[in-house]
Amino acid sequence: MTDAAESVVDDTDHDYSDEEYEEAVKLELPVIIAKVDCVNHADLCMSQSIQAYPTLRLFHNGDLYSDYRGHREVVEMTHWLANLEENIHPNKPEEEKKLSSADDIARDRMGVETSRDEMNKLPKRPDSRVPGSTEEKEWIAEMQRHRGRQREVWKDKEHDGCQLSGFLMVDRAPGHFRIQAQSSFHDLAAHMTNVSHEVHELSFGDPGIMRAIERAETNNKEGYPVVPPGTLEATHPMNGNVYITRNVHEAHHHYLKVITTHLDHPALSANRWMSRPQNRRVYTVLQSSQLSFYKSDVVPDARFIFDLSPISVSHRIKHRRWYDYVTSLMAIIGGTFTVLGMLDGMLGKAVGKRRR
Repeated sequence: MTDAAESVVDDTDHDYSDEEYEEAVKLELPVIIAKVDCVNHADLCMSQSIQAYPTLRLFHNGDLYSDYRGHREVVEMTHWLANLEENIHPNKPEEEKKLSSADDIARDRMGVETSRDEMNKLPKRPDSRVPGSTEEKEWIAEMQRHRGRQREVWKDKEHDGCQLSGFLMVDRAPGHFRIQAQSSFHDLAAHMTNVSHEVHELSFGDPGIMRAIERAETNNKEGYPVVPPGTLEATHPMNGNVYITRNVHEAHHHYLKVITTHLDHPALSANRWMSRPQNRRVYTVLQSSQLSFYKSDVVPDARFIFDLSPISVSHRIKHRRWYDYVTSLMAIIGGTFTVLGMLDGMLGKAVGKRRR
């Protein structure tokens, strides 16, 4: 009947009566659902910045309001719409909230006993926080569902990109990691994927070692630096670099040659944690980047390829005692005297034979 209410039918070839049609026309739809084929309407999808299929987008009074990111289930969607109705019309009487009524009817028909207030509450984290446990996985899944149900208003300034942070545990072997847009619920539009990025911080090794070296440098009283000049800067050569892709089907690939550097300095040995050799190891990086091109059906990704150099660098500082210096000096003088004596003897013999 809603289909009949949305369009005027002039012919008489239909399976509903005139009375049913008149009642359908009077029906006030709280939400009208429309479907757009982005293959046939590519310009419209481009103007709306549709980057994945399917995209469920809500418009209010002709303006973009929010995207739905939750599970595509009846109760999940009616719950989301009911929350948005309360957000848009906070002073609307309860009996006039059509979406709330639709949400209640959907819960009743689907046999869902969880109320809307219970779904709005933040899921409680289990007491046992064992990574990878069944309870932890269930809590993570429920948190994802909870976030998808939240009422959100689309703000352009909040959708200019994303920020990633964390660390990776990798083997001491060549490898790579990549940053790529993916979704288990969508098919991404490859030509709409832009992986321009800025590297705020990227380094190898334990960050605590770098902080310990900086403290040792501050407390250093030896008169010479803890690490060679330029070593700390070489551990993060990409920090602050910006890589922009201006055309479709492009992305930057970064190649990183990682060089192990062993440090040995009295200021480091004074720290009990740094006294162990494995904690005095830093990794310098030789970096190069290039712009790579992709096929039209492949989603671009920002790729970081690293390779551990077979050559390592050891930086040690040793003091020489005064007697070592004297011994070396005497060795030089004695060696010089001996060599000169040998040359004098050889020249004397040569001159004597020539006179005879």
